[in-house]
Amino acid sequence: MARTIDAHRKQLDALIAQTEQISAIIEEHTLTTGILAELQKSSKTGHTSARLSIGSGVTLNYTHEGKEEGTALIDIGSGVYGEKPWSEVHALTLERKEGITLLHKDLAEQVRKLEEKITLLAQEFNSAAEQLQPSQPQDAPVQETPSTSAPAEKQPRRQQRRGSRFGNELTLDD
Repeated sequence: MARTIDAHRKQLDALIAQTEQISAIIEEHTLTTGILAELQKSSKTGHTSARLSIGSGVTLNYTHEGKEEGTALIDIGSGVYGEKPWSEVHALTLERKEGITLLHKDLAEQVRKLEEKITLLAQEFNSAAEQLQPSQPQDAPVQETPSTSAPAEKQPRRQQRRGSRFGNELTLDD
């Protein structure tokens, strides 16, 4: 039961990490759609400008002249990029953001269900451990239940075999 709880906790940690990554992607899409919306608005005036970061602390000035809408390169799948008008890129980015948001909601629901399952298993484990403890007279001092978080000195140590897959030589893991 303890191994099952531990496995579920590891799975929970992985789901939480995925959820955080997806949250960052959603934030990036929100920023991108905001910039594209502003570019579309300012193109109506006939002059659009922006600063574009290209990495390593370098930013380029971008200027678009004319009242027609500008274009942007967008990944249309499998690493293939297409040049599309800002309005189409904006719509595609919003559509992707909606899909990613649905994925985020699904992962959040999985996290919630897994947390409930871990809590239930932990409660079952604790009640099973209590039932295994011998009854103590009322005058006897109460002993603490050993737990997985107890220091290693209190628990008997097993003799560990030293060795590796490659004979008796020590490896970096040893």
